[in-house]
Amino acid sequence: MSSQAATGSLFDDSQIQPDLLRRRSHIRWGSYPPDVIPLTAAEADFPGPQAVTDAVMASLADGYFPYASPEGISELREVFSDMAKTRYGISADPDCVVPASGTAAALWGVVHLLCREGDECILLDPVDLLFGQAIDAAGARRVYCPMDKTTGQLDPDRLASLISPRTALICLCNPHNPLGTVFTEETLRAIAETADAHGVPILSDEVWNEIVYPPAAHVSLAGLDAAAGRRIHTVIGLSKTFALPGLRMGFVIAPNAREAADLQLAFQQLGAAYSLTPFAQVGALAALRHGWPWRDAFLEHLHETRDYCVARLNAIPGMSCSRPDGTFVLFPDISSTGLGSQAMAEFLLTEARVAVVAGTTEWFGPGAEGNIRISYATSRGMMKEALDRMERAVASLSAGSARRAVSAVPRTHGLPPGT
Repeated sequence: MSSQAATGSLFDDSQIQPDLLRRRSHIRWGSYPPDVIPLTAAEADFPGPQAVTDAVMASLADGYFPYASPEGISELREVFSDMAKTRYGISADPDCVVPASGTAAALWGVVHLLCREGDECILLDPVDLLFGQAIDAAGARRVYCPMDKTTGQLDPDRLASLISPRTALICLCNPHNPLGTVFTEETLRAIAETADAHGVPILSDEVWNEIVYPPAAHVSLAGLDAAAGRRIHTVIGLSKTFALPGLRMGFVIAPNAREAADLQLAFQQLGAAYSLTPFAQVGALAALRHGWPWRDAFLEHLHETRDYCVARLNAIPGMSCSRPDGTFVLFPDISSTGLGSQAMAEFLLTEARVAVVAGTTEWFGPGAEGNIRISYATSRGMMKEALDRMERAVASLSAGSARRAVSAVPRTHGLPPGT
């Protein structure tokens, strides 16, 4: 049986329901007219594992809607602790696991725990907007560490050169959004050694850790040998792995029980300590126990879709797209078309009726200019139609037509790309 046949029933064109998505996916499908294909926020167009739906429905059947403990149910923390050990090599007891209402909340909690006004926080450039937003909200200052957009690589020596007496935190995103880089063990060890030498803690956002394409392999920073004693806060979620962004379920693995308790206090100070729901936790348990066959099929579908999309984008004059090792987003370079990131996003919306995220400072940092981001967690047919439209629009591109198209577009579609 071909791989397409094996995964097609879950992820083929018949599973895409635009009318339903427009009612439910408010930051993507519901934000655009019906003729627009939105490839913006990093969420899947497919239903998640049936086991999750069944578990949540069963938990609602008695009609009882109680408060949930801010620490999360012990069973969930135990299951997540076991998974972290077996899948990621992170030896963390359940009292080191801090559930959060999504990975965005988890990032904010860690940054507010470790940073104070006037501190400096190193973040990658480009990278998802949530890091910078959390740093700004804590009153700290962003210090950008440029990445090589062509290779997707990070120079550990460059990062080390940015550390100052005011550095309070190093923020990593691995696998990296939007470049799709899966950092090597060598790179991670170099960063960890630098952090150790300067006594700087690390926030490692690993929400994409299960969306990695062979032969690449994800390595958790906190899973490296000699990681014990290091101040590494690892953020992991269910949104990308199981297509459950609306479940709002994330986790922080703190370096020890004391810092886990401190993080709980930080959530309380942010007003997020009681944001967990019992239904989300039941769904999370079902995903962690029964969702892995679904994830395996999803990854196979994404792998094939990635290869198809990269080939198509590289065939469009003026576009160049590297093949990511992880995530389900692409970050093609469009600078050779003569349009900047914002202008290209507006041109594609007007001329192709395809929505993408512009590579602007607002979304990804100053190093993102010259790129656009595309999410491809949809069906092959949907991506074919979107790429066909983009190809036709860019083929007809001229300086005059581009200026006319861009000037006609109201700037009303500022959508968060999603962590």
